[in-house]
Amino acid sequence: MIPVILSGGSGTRLWPVSRASYPKQFCEFYDQSFLKNSIERLQPFGAPHVVTVGTMEALTARTLKEMGLPKENAIYEPLGKNTAPAVALMCHVLQQQGKGEEIVGMFPADHLITDARAFEIVLRLGEQVAQQNEVVTLGIEPRYAATGYGYIEVKDDVVTTVDNPRGGMFTARMVKGFHEKPGQSRADEFRSSGRHYWNAGMFLFRVNVMVGHFKKHLPNLWTEIEKIKPDFSNAKYIYANLESESLDYGIMEKLEKQVCIPCEIGWSDVGSWDEIARLAEEVPSLRSDVNAKVFTQDAFSNYAFSIKNKVVGLIGVNNLIVVDTPDALLITSKGKSEKVKDLVAKMKAEGFSEATSHPFETRPWGGFEILSDNKSFKTKKITVDPGAQLSYQSHEKRDEHWVIISGEAEVILDDKVHHRKAGEHIHIPARSKHRIRNAGAKPLVFVEVQTGSYFGEDDIVRYEDDYNRI
Repeated sequence: MIPVILSGGSGTRLWPVSRASYPKQFCEFYDQSFLKNSIERLQPFGAPHVVTVGTMEALTARTLKEMGLPKENAIYEPLGKNTAPAVALMCHVLQQQGKGEEIVGMFPADHLITDARAFEIVLRLGEQVAQQNEVVTLGIEPRYAATGYGYIEVKDDVVTTVDNPRGGMFTARMVKGFHEKPGQSRADEFRSSGRHYWNAGMFLFRVNVMVGHFKKHLPNLWTEIEKIKPDFSNAKYIYANLESESLDYGIMEKLEKQVCIPCEIGWSDVGSWDEIARLAEEVPSLRSDVNAKVFTQDAFSNYAFSIKNKVVGLIGVNNLIVVDTPDALLITSKGKSEKVKDLVAKMKAEGFSEATSHPFETRPWGGFEILSDNKSFKTKKITVDPGAQLSYQSHEKRDEHWVIISGEAEVILDDKVHHRKAGEHIHIPARSKHRIRNAGAKPLVFVEVQTGSYFGEDDIVRYEDDYNRI
């Protein structure tokens, strides 16, 4: 099986930790990011591939490198157009590679699955069924009458079974139909029926079989995707004219037959701060509030999350969720956190960069964090990976002062080579050509102080660049 991870998202539901520039799948609420957990969980089935948008290339490439996967295992869409184009593109690429007969499993990047053993057994069963040219979906046994998920209704027809290590059987059944997110009364009916399961967006299929479904149900989309060249040189033009379409609506709900495997695998989409708070309370291993040093007085049933180990004091308040980041603070009543995306929309409409961006960024060579930004100066902490270097560049409107904190730096300043180590400094005048390279075996960390009249990231002229950004 070829595991494929769909890595999209707008970064709004878990703001301020998740943002458009650093969406949920890259956030470390637990031991590691959701994307890393997904890769780790799927590696027993084969080297996972990731489909994402080009704006996530630096973050995705770093994750693949850290997980020991080749950079070729990432496919970058020019634009996000929902799940149907993403799946179609993956199928097209695999066909070009002569892998049309392979079984593919498609999985979201940002979901939580705590029962890895049950998940593996279910996938092995799904792979077996997909070998029979069936499209297979996983249905999650509903814990409550949820109105926020779509549902899959199954028939009595049993396709095959396998033992559940927790007792009983996992049974593959024929699908009767898909249901969109229901109202509360209908959700109650679904919950009690024993025939309806949450649609978690996890599918298995043979590549050529899915291509046949695209040709039948979304022929215009497939015709355009099929035009994309192996080097993706025309992908941006083609994607600009594609309609946004979900795989559920475009394909899955139209299939005459398909198979569902109902299962309990410790699944959560971790789609809100309420869900994170619930998991922290109910599952000891999922305590995500350990970084916040919380002191309370007459305060009960509150949840606090902090990125920077901040001390939080709560007095006389109950059922609150408090989320602290270096540049933004969220306080919401429990049960109301789904409105965070509306709050983000308001901030975005008023031009607040905090709605979409963090004060840190990941780059192909490492990354930086903005420590201070005002009219007279800007300060950054910059980290460069071993062997990596920034572009040979100049700035028109600012000087830069670099102080090496740790590591070994090789600096080229107007074609002259300088070496700097921890505690040493170098001045980069405006309009001077310069670059810095990590000459050591450990990360190079330095503080950059900018002075001048303008500090925007667009004040840059590149002369040489390892990442084709000229």
